Amino acid sequence: MSQAGTNDNSTIGLWRPSGWVGFLWGFGEGTLFFIIPDVLLGWASLAGVRCGMKNLGTILAGALLAGIVMYVWASERPEQSQSIVASVPFVRERMFDKVQQDYADHGLSGMLYGPSSGIPYKVYAVLAPSQHQPLVFVLMSIPARLERFALSWVVFTAIGWTFQRWIRAHAKLTTILYLVFWGVTYAFYWSRI
Repeated sequence: MSQAGTNDNSTIGLWRPSGWVGFLWGFGEGTLFFIIPDVLLGWASLAGVRCGMKNLGTILAGALLAGIVMYVWASERPEQSQSIVASVPFVRERMFDKVQQDYADHGLSGMLYGPSSGIPYKVYAVLAPSQHQPLVFVLMSIPARLERFALSWVVFTAIGWTFQRWIRAHAKLTTILYLVFWGVTYAFYWSRI
């Protein structure tokens, strides 16, 4: 019996990541991990609307907790936190200058320029204490993080819903194509930073 219209997780045949995996990935990427949680979020969204939405929420929660941790760390040890974040793979020194400029030009809303510029949130977080109060930083982090996460959720949920039957019939090929997509995406990103 076809479930094509429901996008029920059980009918897709893809591994469904738990919310805890999403939370840990969101936290990791918000601190010192360098692969965006959109990789997990997209997969969860292909597996089903509910799975994607659950992971969207848990990734956002993990990312916000990471932002708080990075903010507090930078408040207490600004040089150390910035130095360690600068050593994360694919974080460049020029990103710190760009974030400082974003904050100078746009205030706290400068954080909203991160997703489109390819600058990791962790850079904004460790430079925020000299610019913003903690509560304001956390509140602004919600749209700053949700901006890209929501887009990933919408795109991959639409793909999962549209190609549900094909995905169900070709779960292994879907996995390969998904990994190739992210491999190409990261190769392109890394070649441009």
